[in-house]
This record gives sequence, structure tokens and C-alpha cells, in this order.
Amino acid sequence: TRNMTLVEQTSRQRQPGQYEHMTNIGAGLRVAREELINHSRRGAFKMIVLLTDGQANLPSDNANGYLLEQAQLTADAKYPVVTISLGAGADQNIMQQVADVTGGIHFNVPGGQSVEEYEEQLKEVFRQIASHRPLKLVE
Repeated sequence: TRNMTLVEQTSRQRQPGQYEHMTNIGAGLRVAREELINHSRRGAFKMIVLLTDGQANLPSDNANGYLLEQAQLTADAKYPVVTISLGAGADQNIMQQVADVTGGIHFNVPGGQSVEEYEEQLKEVFRQIASHRPLKLVE
């Protein structure tokens, strides 16, 4: 949708664990990569921003391994991944590995803060991401 008001309202109504209490970060990365492969504009700069609690716990038999496999496939497709780990329990190490494998950057927003403090830190992270994104004119 292009209705940003609807996107904002819907995302603010969602809560952690609303659909599932486990996180398949690798599947999220796979879907993002496939979306870029199948639907991105030709000539546009492509990158993925991965915002997560950093706790890859699905598939349950090899969650971190699956995530790193997906990161390598994303690197092979030449898409950098900017990772943002959010919260006190975030696995910064695995998020840094994903960023390193893909040529991206890792940001950490630590836990133990109010929503307002998180919001301000996240806005700053997104400002930094936007300011470092290469400008490329396309037809």
C-alpha cells in the first residue's frame, strides 16, 4: 500500500508475540531478498534494513546457521544488509555477522529504556542510514 497513515496505524497496534513468540530472522531476510530480486526497480540502489530483537530461534534446529546462510545468499545477490538489534536481550554478535557478511552496518539500540527513548534512538539510526545511502540518479 502507499497509504502511510494505514501502515503507521497498523504497525503501532502490533505487539511483540502477536502472531508467534519465536523469530525466524533468516526467513525474514530471505523474503526481503526475494522481494528485491522479483520487484525492485531496475537501476535503483537496493539494500535491506533488518530491525529485530536479534534472537534468531526458528528454525529451531539451526536458527543462527539458517540466518547466516540467508545472509550469504543476500551477499551473493549484492544487497547490503543494515542490521538494527533492538532491546536488552538482542544478540548483537549475530546481527554484526549478518552486516559483515553482506557489507552492511550494524546498529544497536539497547534495552531498559522508555518507548520515547527507543523512538528517538531509532530515528537517529534511520537518519544515519539515509545519510550514508549512495545517491544515484536513475531513469
